[in-house]
Amino acid sequence: MVDISMTDGSLAWLAMEAGRYFGSGEVPKRGEVMLSGGIICYRPYEAKDGWVTCGALEPKFWTAFCKGVGRQDLIDNQFEKPGSPAHAQVAEIFRGRTREEWRAFNDEHDAMIEPILEVDEALESKLVREREMVISYEQPEYGKVKQLGFPIKFSRTPAGVHRPAPALGEHTVEVLTEAGYSAEEVQALEESGAAKGPDSAQREEPFLA
Repeated sequence: MVDISMTDGSLAWLAMEAGRYFGSGEVPKRGEVMLSGGIICYRPYEAKDGWVTCGALEPKFWTAFCKGVGRQDLIDNQFEKPGSPAHAQVAEIFRGRTREEWRAFNDEHDAMIEPILEVDEALESKLVREREMVISYEQPEYGKVKQLGFPIKFSRTPAGVHRPAPALGEHTVEVLTEAGYSAEEVQALEESGAAKGPDSAQREEPFLA
């Protein structure tokens, strides 16, 4: 048996902050935690046409950023907090280029800068496409539909969509028959409205689960 809780999984992402709390007893506050916007080298910044992330926590990445934009004087300000004069200068630098220009900058300087994508952009991105995280298949009555792919990749037993979602009432007769109902009893249940079989379901609005 594998016991998995969504709460447990979400809480596991707080490993670093939980450790900090267990060690110091200090409750983290929004915007003040080091890796949640509390230092100027590791936070989101507004670009000319959207937002980008700066994850230059290691000195070599921050140095690459500062040298790349011609601001070596900011190297020693790496761990200052937002609201400082250095933060204002860095924010102004980021506003001077588009997200695509920052992407190209990062390709050249390796400064840990990436565009923040809207949902539609993320779903159409090269990374998502290559990871096969958007899949499509034929759904009866609807044609081709898209869904998210499978986040866990198995080399020997890959996951996949083996059949579309069932139509409303598609398996009613089969399920009730397996439960021991006779054909006459199934028909009576359908006629009374207590159950919906394939024929009766066709008279209802189509529904995709």
